[in-house]
Amino acid sequence: MSAHGISIVLPAYNEGHCVEAALAQVLAYVDDRELEAEIIVVDDGSVDDTLALAQTAATCDQRIRVLSHQPNRGKGYSVRQGVMTAQMPMVMFVDVDMATPINEADKLIPALRDGAHIVIGSRYLPASTLARPQRRLRRMMGTAFRKLAIRLLNLGVSDVTCGFKGFSREVAWRLFRIQRENGWAFDAEIIYLARKLGYRIVEMPVTWYDSGDTHFRIVQDGLSAVAELLYIRRNDRRGLYGP
Repeated sequence: MSAHGISIVLPAYNEGHCVEAALAQVLAYVDDRELEAEIIVVDDGSVDDTLALAQTAATCDQRIRVLSHQPNRGKGYSVRQGVMTAQMPMVMFVDVDMATPINEADKLIPALRDGAHIVIGSRYLPASTLARPQRRLRRMMGTAFRKLAIRLLNLGVSDVTCGFKGFSREVAWRLFRIQRENGWAFDAEIIYLARKLGYRIVEMPVTWYDSGDTHFRIVQDGLSAVAELLYIRRNDRRGLYGP
């Protein structure tokens, strides 16, 4: 195993329309950069053909591994399952819709090699590019949640929910082993824990495209995500994250 190898985790829920293209893009990327890599697709109880398509791709390329669970448990649960099975020295997760293109890892990987414990893709740095912004209501809800999470948990970052984050494997294992939230607030919890444990977090600007495809339900999931932020504070007060 190369000292510079990377595990790439792709959480997927009903992504049959794009999972093959995503895997093709990731494979082309690691081939072009001559990276040693494993690609871990985590099927989150999909009811379409996501699992079958991912398994077919895995039979064609041994670098692809597929994990699956039923029923649907949430993005946080899926990312955790993938991260905890990762074997390479660096670990990252990326959304299957490639809202942040995989070639943005050209900035993420060097930062990890240079000693960052965690690298967070951010859509809100001056050098970031929103090539295709979200619709207004989604953008307003996302902004409200981001500001609430940053203020409530004192996260000290500009972006919380961008689905493009990388870790050293040991740090990833430690964080996800104690991480508890399965839903949309899991990113905030990971950043909160990283700051609590004193890890070095680096934000990097990314190019981002709104795919228009989302499983986020504005009212139901929005309220759940806010509740999860409060659970994070409660969990810490109760000592559930350890000393």
